[in-house]
Amino acid sequence: MIKSNNPFTDRKLSLIQNRISLAILALLIAGCAGVLPGCVSHMGPPGTVDRTFRVSGPVRLEVTNGSGDTRISGGQPGEVHIHAEFRVKSWSEHGAKERTVRLEANPPFSQDGNVIRVGGSGLHTPGLVIHYTISTPLDTQVYAAAGSGDIDVSGLAGPVIASTGSGNISVANIAGGVQATSGSGTIQLASTQGQVQATSGAGNMSLASTHGEVRLQTGSGAIQISAPAGDIVVSSGSGNVTVAGATSDLRLRTGSGSIQVAGDPEPSTYWDFRASSGNISLHVSPKASLRFYARTNSGDIDAAIPVVMEGTAGKHALRARIGDGKARVEVETSSGNVSLH
Repeated sequence: MIKSNNPFTDRKLSLIQNRISLAILALLIAGCAGVLPGCVSHMGPPGTVDRTFRVSGPVRLEVTNGSGDTRISGGQPGEVHIHAEFRVKSWSEHGAKERTVRLEANPPFSQDGNVIRVGGSGLHTPGLVIHYTISTPLDTQVYAAAGSGDIDVSGLAGPVIASTGSGNISVANIAGGVQATSGSGTIQLASTQGQVQATSGAGNMSLASTHGEVRLQTGSGAIQISAPAGDIVVSSGSGNVTVAGATSDLRLRTGSGSIQVAGDPEPSTYWDFRASSGNISLHVSPKASLRFYARTNSGDIDAAIPVVMEGTAGKHALRARIGDGKARVEVETSSGNVSLH
């Protein structure tokens, strides 16, 4: 033990060191239970559970999974079927087998009318990896959360609310709205009819055939959007933003990433693109009708299609009209280039 010349200080140091020792011991014990790598633990045999719940009317499905994937899709009317595959860890082989038997006999499923709950109350159970495959009636709302597993939802009325720490989220063919949140995983959305809100810390986002308003935010991931039918608001820290087939209102923001947009804005549509240091590129068809306002502090502006100048043009600023000028497009970047094709 570290000693000083002060007895009172020595007592304090002794108490602190004892607490540290107890904390380290607790971590070692937790690690041997499967929380920390490096300790000897035993993996139990594979376990499976199947349950079917009868329901009537709209279903609310709540799934909580610490480690493992979750797959949810539309199934037969009037029933929710849950198939679970899992592995557990324990200090001993006997303990692992016992945990497996207990989980098979008493899986974390419950029913309260048309509310079906799957998983524990916490996001993580030490030493347990469980994969869920769930089929549910089309008229189902989904609330799914995972610590490190993927979440896949398809073919339901919705809405769908999904969140994961480091896993990926995939949602497709949803009649209602979608809200997706991921720490570092990717988010993929396709064929959604309602409003979409998605947030990712470092993961990429990919959206296709969305029909409602879309609001996206990511720290460092890239964003790709194709064939959107609703308004779009995007904010990205350092990732690139790409939109293809755009017609409705667009508001795109990026820090150091580039912005690429292809499409023709509808009459009275407003497109607003801002980048700190990234390039901005706009591709329109010969039938496009818009007024184009571009500015860059240190970059160049290149208009590679015929335009009608409006006002004085310079190396770092451009005001022009394409066609009848019915839509309005404003782009600005601090140090990037602007191109119009």
